[in-house]
Amino acid sequence: MSQDRRKLMRESVPEETPCREATPPPMGGTPDVAETLRLLEKISRMPDIRFEKVHEMQELIAQGRFETPERIDGAVRRLMEELGL
Repeated sequence: MSQDRRKLMRESVPEETPCREATPPPMGGTPDVAETLRLLEKISRMPDIRFEKVHEMQELIAQGRFETPERIDGAVRRLMEELGL
């Protein structure tokens, strides 16, 4: 991980942010090795987090400029396409 990414991560999360221990969801038996490998492969193909974009979006949300009529219309249009409507 690059120094810039580490710096952005530290700047994005305040020091006083409380952390909770993650509790895994209950499983109905032992994990399937093939399924675990499939999920690990899928995770490995995920793009890196672009922290500068995350920070930009946080700023827009904080300023009340994120939800615009154009963004809402676009989200509704994509949802309707996804649902086949």
